Amino acid sequence: MVSLKFCPNCGNEITDDDVEFCTECGCNLVNPTNESNVKSKGFFNDMAEKTSFPIIVFSFIIFGVFLFVGSIFWSSFMSSGSIDLITYLLLVVTFSVFFGGIFIGYKGCEDKTFVIPNFSMYLGSIFAVVLCILGFIFTFFMGIFSALSSLFSGSSSTAYSSHSYSSSLQTQTPSYAPSIDLSGVLKILLFILLIPVAAYLGVYLGFILKENI
Repeated sequence: MVSLKFCPNCGNEITDDDVEFCTECGCNLVNPTNESNVKSKGFFNDMAEKTSFPIIVFSFIIFGVFLFVGSIFWSSFMSSGSIDLITYLLLVVTFSVFFGGIFIGYKGCEDKTFVIPNFSMYLGSIFAVVLCILGFIFTFFMGIFSALSSLFSGSSSTAYSSHSYSSSLQTQTPSYAPSIDLSGVLKILLFILLIPVAAYLGVYLGFILKENI
């Protein structure tokens, strides 16, 4: 029997005398003195204890499946002209991130305290994968560009010297700075912000489904 009215760890009101653990934070109500004396081990240690690497890996399989499904679904809107390319990418990626988060919340969250660590690990893994892919693409194209530049540097310098005099006599047209597409910039910023929002909502909804199904 538990005689406590409030949880000593988070202050949650205890309405059931037979419950042994707090429904909000998981604190041991039968022996609260030992639980309250335990100090926090830190965010990263807590993340390591409350996350599962196989679940994170499998969530990317779910992510890939819904990336394929979302690309088929949203491409119909882009082909009809309802959305542009940036909006299409935004919808497909957030759609996939959301369903991957649902899997993590359902399989990886034992209680509410597991939501933030699993969300953080999931979001960090997403950004790590994206940055690695972008890094490889950038490195590959920079290598191709450097190789082509060194290959054609000799011929381009000869052509430039032969036409330098005639080019100097031509009238120069004024150059204009390229205009900035503000709507495109806003969509990219929205894209960056929606990824963590979709990830958190997915993980939290997965936890809610686990608690109620």
